[in-house]
Amino acid sequence: MRGQDTQRRADPDAALPEDGPLARLTVVVLDWNLPDHTVRCVRSLIEDGVAPERIVVVENGPSEENWSRISAELDACVLVRIGANVGFARGMNVGAAALPGDAYMLVNNDAFVHRPGSVAALVRALGRHQVGIAVPRLLNPDLSIQASVAPFTRPLAAFVRASGVSRFLPNSLQPRLSTHWDHASSRVVPAAIAPVVLVAGPLWDRLAGFRESAFMYAEDIDLCWRARDLGWKTWFEAGAEFLHLEGASSDRRWSTAERAERVARAEAEMIRSRLAPPRAAAAIAFMRLGLAVRARYFGLVGNEEAAASCHGSLRGLRRSDPHEPVPDASVEVVAPASARSTAGEQVADRGPGRPR
Repeated sequence: MRGQDTQRRADPDAALPEDGPLARLTVVVLDWNLPDHTVRCVRSLIEDGVAPERIVVVENGPSEENWSRISAELDACVLVRIGANVGFARGMNVGAAALPGDAYMLVNNDAFVHRPGSVAALVRALGRHQVGIAVPRLLNPDLSIQASVAPFTRPLAAFVRASGVSRFLPNSLQPRLSTHWDHASSRVVPAAIAPVVLVAGPLWDRLAGFRESAFMYAEDIDLCWRARDLGWKTWFEAGAEFLHLEGASSDRRWSTAERAERVARAEAEMIRSRLAPPRAAAAIAFMRLGLAVRARYFGLVGNEEAAASCHGSLRGLRRSDPHEPVPDASVEVVAPASARSTAGEQVADRGPGRPR
């Protein structure tokens, strides 16, 4: 915790200190045996002004080969080795706990800074009135817009999306009811699917980080939803751009249908936790109706992968238990090489659990 500094800024009307906005920024990059992506991601952050010692690289159940490479190439960063893959939310929470900061930027290792100054632009956004979360514009590898701003899934939004009319709504209604917004301007948004998300330190502390109820998925929307309940806003910063590959880790673990099932299961659990039972049931019913129609259509036109994805989502929405067993795992924290050479530190074995 941050003692007096937390108390000084622990409300949604406060702003980050203006002296050196990146100096107390903690960036957490989570990897699961994709070192090429991780090295590229970290280097893009360093080139954009983040000090290496303010970057925490979390290796979530790494192979020995991967850990050796990351240890050699990114030894200027804080390195965290978790003995088993404990999932996205817990991995990010462990990384944030390893290096307290005034704000936390949580980054998938398949996201790379595209526009210079993006990190600083996101940090400045936290200085806006009541803004506690900031997200960038995302680009696909071909530099087209990757839709990321999303509504909270309430019955009306679920109906609009299930009916197919969401694509025809005016741009002004899109962020509140659907995902087909043009992502052209900076503004307050309901929530975002966020491979890159910046969270004010006091808000992160108040929320206790990501909720760990699911192994993976829906953590970002849930974070925005819980922040809103506390009076904080989510800001979309068009002046910050990251290129995102999307699915780099999950595609190695699950098929398209399996991934869709897990996404839907996590989203359904979030909806049930946020809405009263009748409203949650209505929202999920509309989602199932839309998916059933789409699955039928894709089957008729021969798009087997899309149909399988819809069927996977339908299975996920039917299941009420989103939990997957998460193993207890040891956590090792390695200080940056500069700190080790100064203090003569070695690897700190924190044992099972998370850094304290």
